[in-house]
Amino acid sequence: MKFLEQVFNWIFIIGVVLLIGRIVTMVFRFLDTPFITFFTDYSGISFIILIVGVIGTEVMKRNKKAV
Repeated sequence: MKFLEQVFNWIFIIGVVLLIGRIVTMVFRFLDTPFITFFTDYSGISFIILIVGVIGTEVMKRNKKAV
């Protein structure tokens, strides 16, 4: 169970990093400054990673409280 909790925590952290990258990309696009397109090309996947990480982390917290 500890391993699964760590996996979901890492998925959540990766999702947050990708979200920050999307925000930075949006700011650079707003300023008409050239920037990498990695975060816009994979924005759907990064959103799914973030959602899975959040849901998994919350489920693990609830299971830990119940036990």
